[in-house]
Amino acid sequence: MVEVRLPQLGDSVTKAVVTSWLKAEGDRVEKDEPLLEVTTDKVTVEVPSEVSGVVKEIVAKEGHRVQMDDVLCRIEEG
Repeated sequence: MVEVRLPQLGDSVTKAVVTSWLKAEGDRVEKDEPLLEVTTDKVTVEVPSEVSGVVKEIVAKEGHRVQMDDVLCRIEEG
């Protein structure tokens, strides 16, 4: 199981808000395919999947504030 975490979004950016999920639990996702959108004070960014597999659990729900390195979801590879 791979934990997808909020990546570094900029030198001074440490927080973001989950704007929308582009995938749901149970959906198949390919490596580098966008999983969700997050919004910072300055920009909206798509967070891609690090692996190919199936989204097993969405941890950070829409509207939640997350910090750098927080777990966003878990993907089962394969």
